[in-house]
Amino acid sequence: MATVYSKRWVQPPCDAETHRQLASELGLQAVTVSVLMNRGIRTPEAARSFLSPSASDLLDPFQLNEMDRAVSRIREAVRRSERVVIYGDYDVDGMTATALYLNFFKHQGLEADFYIPHRQREGYGLNEAAIRELHGRGTTLLITADCGTTSVNEIRLVRSLGMDVIVTDHHEPTAELPPATALLNPKRADSGYPEKGLCTAGLAFKVICAATGRLESDGLDLVALGTIADVSPLTGENRFLVKEGLKHLTEGRRIGIRALKETAGLKDTTVKTGTVGFALAPRINAAGRLTDAREGVRLLTTPSWDEAQQIARSLNLQNRQRQAIEEKMLKEACARVESEHDPEKDGCIVLASRDWHMGVVGIVAARLVERYYRPTVLLAIGSDGLAQGSARSIAGFHLCEGLKRCEDLLIRYGGHYAAAGLTLLERRIPTFRERFSSAALEALSREAFCPRQMIDASVEWEELTLRLVSELDGLAPFGPANPEPTLLLRAITPVNPRIVGDNHLKLSVRRPSGPSGPVGDGVLDVIGFRMGDRMAALREGAGMDLAFVPERNIWQGRERIQLRLKDIRRSVED
Repeated sequence: MATVYSKRWVQPPCDAETHRQLASELGLQAVTVSVLMNRGIRTPEAARSFLSPSASDLLDPFQLNEMDRAVSRIREAVRRSERVVIYGDYDVDGMTATALYLNFFKHQGLEADFYIPHRQREGYGLNEAAIRELHGRGTTLLITADCGTTSVNEIRLVRSLGMDVIVTDHHEPTAELPPATALLNPKRADSGYPEKGLCTAGLAFKVICAATGRLESDGLDLVALGTIADVSPLTGENRFLVKEGLKHLTEGRRIGIRALKETAGLKDTTVKTGTVGFALAPRINAAGRLTDAREGVRLLTTPSWDEAQQIARSLNLQNRQRQAIEEKMLKEACARVESEHDPEKDGCIVLASRDWHMGVVGIVAARLVERYYRPTVLLAIGSDGLAQGSARSIAGFHLCEGLKRCEDLLIRYGGHYAAAGLTLLERRIPTFRERFSSAALEALSREAFCPRQMIDASVEWEELTLRLVSELDGLAPFGPANPEPTLLLRAITPVNPRIVGDNHLKLSVRRPSGPSGPVGDGVLDVIGFRMGDRMAALREGAGMDLAFVPERNIWQGRERIQLRLKDIRRSVED
């Protein structure tokens, strides 16, 4: 299976009349209006709300099913000084939600405890041994953070031991819901809550706001961390939560965040979604992947600067170790894909190994999806013959629906549309691979296996101004459901293409001179990160079309526009 390079460029059609009206009402440039319309915005009111999200965009938390039960039970626990334990997950969403709850109870005068299962020894979610241990400690109220929706038998055990349990989770429910005291999950089939994209950190925030009766803004940095790390859609409530949370992360109000930023070399950096996704979240996640996720929770809750620095340095080291393991696994996985998989017949990639690290399979699966654009499952096989792994998907294929087709082969599974975890016996992997591949081939057309490059708008050379860059920056924060605006510039001429740094493609582009000569100075700089392998597609002097994100670049005090390359092709006008 060869690496996928060519993409199908897609530019949505534009309703000219709506576009004209919005441009007139908002006073924005045509390109910016096109981007807004591609985000589903059709009215000036919706556009103003999108451009200036506020606390008024937040929904009443009591619209969530069983929120009243959850709040009543939490208040009772505080009043009686009960032993409360937060049972979290070992990813950033689980850790941030756990930290939110711990801080809330501390402010209420109750020292709650927390428990996060070890990824390698215990696996995801509630387990019997942990439940019995917590019961033995005198726990009376268990609150889950990013798990519990599918733990029917485990929660039956919790209740039989006399403990109450509040589930806060956003994973896809199965047909049978657990008998929890309260189950807070916007994806419940009977949920009337309009926002389905809240991660668990967002849900914990809603619980806390409901319990206190006010907006608890101190926790917005943790909500932003969890939301971005969990790749949740940055629309609706999440847009306000993340935009405000990024401000708090930039300011470094939380001691642990300040220490982590300093260790990562980001002390005075403005934190954006990319900063979280590529610098902060991987370091916090490293503990859960390689050692013990409790370290991440301690970082997010400690009042001690010395302890925060010590933990941040440890996480930084673990992240480097994770990167080395990831690169080794990726190299092995790619070699196997190239030799074992047939792109004409296989609807998915399913690989397993006894040598792979359980904590890193999800990251490597995501990188294989980027490279080969197939739903991908990577499994780490233990000495007990159990294969545990992670799955990542492509547009159009719901992972949990695909896994449901293989339910009789799996010991457990759960997750979201695009990411999931699963466990099965090693001997069942070949049957699973065949059936999962069939599910993907039935759900997806052949065209769906070609990745799309979405284009928000075509631009003329003259439209690429710093004012346009500023307007587009105003659409941040960017992420799922609100990606960075990608523009199309046609029939440009590449100049001096070369590879720099770690396989980055660097070049300049100029518009071919017309009768009146080049526009402006006629040259713009272009950078394509990790796109050095596209060098062969470039011929100096040949007309090319660019898909790119325009950025502001300051060099030696001079402010210019730089184009960050997303894709490149021979010009359709050439």
